[in-house]
Amino acid sequence: MHTTYDWKDPLTPEGVERLHERSLEILRDLGIRVDHEDALALLEEHGCDVDRETKIVSFPPDLVERCVERAPERFTLHARNPDNDVAVGGDDYVMTPVYGPPNIRTYESGRRPSTIDDYERMMKLVQREDPITCTGYNACEPNDVDQEVKHVEMIRRSLTLTDHPVMGSTYGEERAATSLDMVAIAVDDADLSVPYAAGLVNSVPPRQWDTKMVGGLMEYARRGQPVLISPGVMAAASGPATLAGTLALVNAENLSGIVIGQLVNPGAPVVYGALGTQVDVRHGSLAIGSPERSMCTSAGAQMARNYGLPSRGGGSQTDAKALNEQSGSESAFTLQTTLDSGINFVVHAAGDMESHSTASPEKFVLDCERIRHAERTRDGFELTEETFALDLIESVESGDHFLSERHTLEHSKSEHYFTDLFDRQSYDDWQNDGAKDPREKAHERVQAHLEAYERPPMDAGLERDLERFADERTEEILGLA
Repeated sequence: MHTTYDWKDPLTPEGVERLHERSLEILRDLGIRVDHEDALALLEEHGCDVDRETKIVSFPPDLVERCVERAPERFTLHARNPDNDVAVGGDDYVMTPVYGPPNIRTYESGRRPSTIDDYERMMKLVQREDPITCTGYNACEPNDVDQEVKHVEMIRRSLTLTDHPVMGSTYGEERAATSLDMVAIAVDDADLSVPYAAGLVNSVPPRQWDTKMVGGLMEYARRGQPVLISPGVMAAASGPATLAGTLALVNAENLSGIVIGQLVNPGAPVVYGALGTQVDVRHGSLAIGSPERSMCTSAGAQMARNYGLPSRGGGSQTDAKALNEQSGSESAFTLQTTLDSGINFVVHAAGDMESHSTASPEKFVLDCERIRHAERTRDGFELTEETFALDLIESVESGDHFLSERHTLEHSKSEHYFTDLFDRQSYDDWQNDGAKDPREKAHERVQAHLEAYERPPMDAGLERDLERFADERTEEILGLA
């Protein structure tokens, strides 16, 4: 059996079933290590075989399939501004910025450790760029903030500098609870009665969940907030070199996380992580811009649809260290294949460089332009008498042109996508305008966004409550209270 490769459905129905069965064998016969006492007790209570010494859990196939059936096929992720609510599932998708890099590369400073000021600027760009519909969590790490309270400072800013749906910390129950408490204040819904904040949880491949991630997963599920399961299996390192073996592990780890969440709160929203990448064995480095990464994404998205679940994948990803031909090529390829695969929650949609290690404001706006290009292709075009324009074609003499026709003026606006960021000028016009390369034009757009940024309105009382909670929680964590 071999894949074709159709980005939407690369696996045959038999391939889907075989991948599912192999994953169930991993869960039942090999098990998953779950390093969390409450989770172990819950799993044991529902029929899992738990080895308390090794913490290896054997998952019965019927339990796995029942839990998958309980999870919703789609949900709405709400924002404090209802106009920015987003649907997750089906043909709908969410775009978030780069997630988790400790460094930033700017036009002025080059590559350096990122700061809280950098994080603020990234949130302002999120607010300004329409393709990005969710804040993500850590668009860049604030290295100048005490690591024990960085989640408080990032959530504080994502809730006040934007009015988009947000993501929060999942690093243990306490940080997860703090994140969700802050969101509850900002949206004026103490019970978080609908999904307002998504959380991303990483398994620790092969076949393992650590204490912190399980704690975060359970807290989000308990409060009815969506969890993005993210098995970071790397072919040739934390998984087999073969993509089939890597995908079997990815699928098994997804299913184990889904089971835990559904046992905590049946029906809680969950997003299947269509992941899996490779290590370049020549260098021992992650290869997120590789074709194999995209192949794993498309197969994972198909498995998610088979289970009736929304899926999560990467977006404009590159291993390049600079804004160059490699970064543009890899980012365009990984973005387009992610969208063609039917992914519903696109993490790293914009600003991602250096294998998730570096954020770039300039790449952020370039990626947003790429998203607009990709979305234009998804819109397609109409086949009507008006658009065939046979009368117009008949009226124009052979060898003449259509430039001055009213039909051209009317339809160019709706039929064609125009970009100011990517160059389409004549050579002479390009030279006369300063012969700017994409990096320079992207920097100008970043500066224009930051100058034009306006903080979205927020109820003054809610903002005071949020700031008070954040300040008090910070003092409590740091032992200053």
